[in-house]
Amino acid sequence: RLEGLSLSGHALQEIVVAEGNSTYTMPCDALILAPGHSARDTFRMLRDAGAAMEQKPFAMGVRIEHPQHIINEAQYGKGFDSRLPAADYKLSAHLKNGRGVFSFCMCPGGYVVNASSEPGFTVVNGMSNHGRDSENANSAIVVSVTPEDYPGDDVLAGVEFQRALEKKTFELGRGKIPVQRLEDFCTNRKTEEFGKVHPCTKGEVVKENLKNILPPAISNGIMEGMKQFGRKIKGFDDGDTLLLGTETRTSSPVRILREDTFMSPVCEGLYPCGEGAGYAGGIMSAAMDGLRVALAIARERKE
Repeated sequence: RLEGLSLSGHALQEIVVAEGNSTYTMPCDALILAPGHSARDTFRMLRDAGAAMEQKPFAMGVRIEHPQHIINEAQYGKGFDSRLPAADYKLSAHLKNGRGVFSFCMCPGGYVVNASSEPGFTVVNGMSNHGRDSENANSAIVVSVTPEDYPGDDVLAGVEFQRALEKKTFELGRGKIPVQRLEDFCTNRKTEEFGKVHPCTKGEVVKENLKNILPPAISNGIMEGMKQFGRKIKGFDDGDTLLLGTETRTSSPVRILREDTFMSPVCEGLYPCGEGAGYAGGIMSAAMDGLRVALAIARERKE
């Protein structure tokens, strides 16, 4: 685990590495720093070490679940050939208040996963097995947030914004995934009974009212977005659609700054890269950013 950086002037000289209960230093004059968007300990270490960083917009919301056959019929038409794969979708809309709302990480025939990474905090994600053969389709429905929404000017204020929602989610669900019907969400009441849709999850669920967690800008954005999406995919905004909370980690809330050379402006030899560094929004874009950084280092070494 990366624990620290040692500089000679402004040039990277060594990195501090933790392994088990011990630490050691490793000579290093070129470090590709590719943390995930949840590498909060690394973000804190970099901030305290004086790395050039800034707040960054991202998006937050919930996971939603529909019966997969509803998505299949909407995308393929009734009477579709059963040999076709589980259908997916990708949706986006602009809200009246200027924010964006969109689907993210759609998982056909998948599961909503309790992906918590800290004690006392709950966050959800989505996954599909190879067969994509669970009863439900799921995706995140998320609303854009900006540094103006964050609680302060610290470079990690976006992380604290995430953690505040994740803590509320844990407390509301008592460690389980809180789930709510869309109709109940829109009328601001706790779900008592499921309708046509039952959750497919990795982790236990509890019926609750997600309005008790989400800021009004996100709640209202989800409701407005679901109405717009219902005009694009029939049944998308059915009242029995399930909302599961909360999806807070669509991308990194910080950006580790770099110049056109892909190198940090304050640490020669440090190459921020990928999603956690703020330069990608998913697996493929992170892979492409890795290629760009590798080529930049190769060009520099060749010269």
